[in-house]
Amino acid sequence: MPIGIGYIASYTLSQFHSNEIEIRMHTDPNKLVEEISSWEPSVLALSNYCWNNDISRAIFNYAKEINHNTVCVAGGPEFPSDLEQCEEYLSKRPDIDFYVYLEGEIPFYKLIKEIVGGSDIETLKSEAREGIMSIHPIAKELIAGEKTPRIKNMDIIPSPFLNGLMDKWFDGHYAPMIETARGCPFSCSFCYEGQPWFTPVGRFSTQRINDELTYIAKRMKNHPNVLLCISDANFAMSERDERISDHLKCLQDEYGWPNAFNVTTGKANFDRIMRVSAKLDNKIRPYTSLQSLNPETLKIVKRKNIPTDLYLKIQAKIQSLGQQAIAELIIPMPGETKISFLKGMHKLINSGLEQINVYTAMILKGTEMASKEWKNKYGMKTKWRILPRQFGEYCGEKVFEVEEVCIATNTMPFNDYLECRGFTLVSQLYLSEQFDVIKKHLNELEIDAYEFIYYCWEIIKRGDSKLSEIYDRFISETMDELWDSKEDLDNYFSKQDNYAMLLAGDIGDNLLRKYNALVHLENSIPSFNLAYKAIKHFAKKKLTPEIMESLEASQKWVVGLRNIGSIIKRNSGPKLKEQLHLPYDVNAWYQNNNDSVQLMDYKKTVKYSIFADTPHIRNILKEGQQLYGEDIHYCIGKLLNNWRISNFWLKCETQA
Repeated sequence: MPIGIGYIASYTLSQFHSNEIEIRMHTDPNKLVEEISSWEPSVLALSNYCWNNDISRAIFNYAKEINHNTVCVAGGPEFPSDLEQCEEYLSKRPDIDFYVYLEGEIPFYKLIKEIVGGSDIETLKSEAREGIMSIHPIAKELIAGEKTPRIKNMDIIPSPFLNGLMDKWFDGHYAPMIETARGCPFSCSFCYEGQPWFTPVGRFSTQRINDELTYIAKRMKNHPNVLLCISDANFAMSERDERISDHLKCLQDEYGWPNAFNVTTGKANFDRIMRVSAKLDNKIRPYTSLQSLNPETLKIVKRKNIPTDLYLKIQAKIQSLGQQAIAELIIPMPGETKISFLKGMHKLINSGLEQINVYTAMILKGTEMASKEWKNKYGMKTKWRILPRQFGEYCGEKVFEVEEVCIATNTMPFNDYLECRGFTLVSQLYLSEQFDVIKKHLNELEIDAYEFIYYCWEIIKRGDSKLSEIYDRFISETMDELWDSKEDLDNYFSKQDNYAMLLAGDIGDNLLRKYNALVHLENSIPSFNLAYKAIKHFAKKKLTPEIMESLEASQKWVVGLRNIGSIIKRNSGPKLKEQLHLPYDVNAWYQNNNDSVQLMDYKKTVKYSIFADTPHIRNILKEGQQLYGEDIHYCIGKLLNNWRISNFWLKCETQA
């Protein structure tokens, strides 16, 4: 749900008398274009993020063609901080009359007040106004107003939920989004909110947030599998977030919603973060965002991670509470090397993490990392690529949303970047919950988890696995998705044959998500087979006939219950039960969390009944397809960002 424009609209309306102005909000570009043609608004204001920059340009141009007197106002973080670059940006975008930079509610309202009062637009563009930039209509130079002061008491912005502005989006096709706090106490050089202006943090009152959440939950109770987005940079880090989570728990009990979250947790106060997650039935995933474990890199990007010993204790506690331990890294950042990256991955994997998200460094406008000085100093080589699924045809032209990414530095050449990406794909696969049984085997047989994953990676790289073809396609597409300029990218994909590949979903997606989903849906069995092959390789000196027999029983159990592609296909038909006979009670061993009891202790002929929780899986898929479309590969990839893969496993019952 478009909470950002909701705040802008809500504040602006509150400053005028009833019926003095009319505001209409849109998220559907086609409906917006129709509205511009029929309504011909006096002002067209569009948010400007990296994911809608090009479509905003196209719609601004269209509005000017319909009525050249339409005042076009842009606002959002996809804007430089350097004044010279600001002038260059706006000079190339003559469709934009005014750019509201940083916090937008108050500067936008004041601009609208002057327009309503009859001020001449050319005069407005010639004079500096707080929080606004424009190009002088005659001198063609930048007119930049001073930065607007931060809003500390966020409650001066009326709630766009409680006043009904967001009501039309409660249809199950949109995920509700709220903001409880704005800003960030940290100063990371790669992050937009890490810049000095975003400190201190501004907050909405707890009562206001709880009232909004109640309002939302009442309207979402018929859409239990649609997630709640919390847009804070560091949710669950403050004391009041615990009180908000108490209220969310009450809503879960009363309305059966929310059951899934898209939220970035804080980087400190981990005891509190874990309490918040536990209160919400562990449906909020605690993220321990590290970005790098290389001391030199952390110093350069002005980031201070928690001490390693404390970090490992936190991971252990997260897992002891039944929560998923997740970390995030970014490559390639200044000072990082392939060796330092793999060294960091070694440490993280052996700490017991269940998910390590490794992102390609995105060059965000307005950040220190985006400056020319940084690029020159650290030999940062950047390319352009399409943002996942962010393209379409609007106003008679094809538009493509892109991101500038770093793919090499003076310490990590491009080939090393590709190697790190490849290792990330394999590690994400085998660290996932899908392979938690493998982790139990590694612990029992005293096999180093990092060495296990590295071995699987080597087998896949040299072409000795059925996963090798997928891996090679991933590396090839990682290279092919990069362009020297946005213009080159636009020219290529504007050709109909190439554009058709985007429409078909063959290209233009998040590659780690795409290829992990591809393995889960179409190559589950080869991925399990490789895992057991690697276990036997490392355990060869311990492989008695009994251990070999138990591993083979475990492999049959895993393949029988976790072949995701087969499970999803069977949910189109009636609920079926199947039988599985094994010489070891693998299911009882798996359910037992006592590490001192090994699979060998469960020698027993058993007969299982295995079946799918068909209604549950169907509901998740149905609402997932409402949000993400009918493409099952894309849908599953997106769903697994917020839903545990165990939701799709078959159930297992022991028969007498």
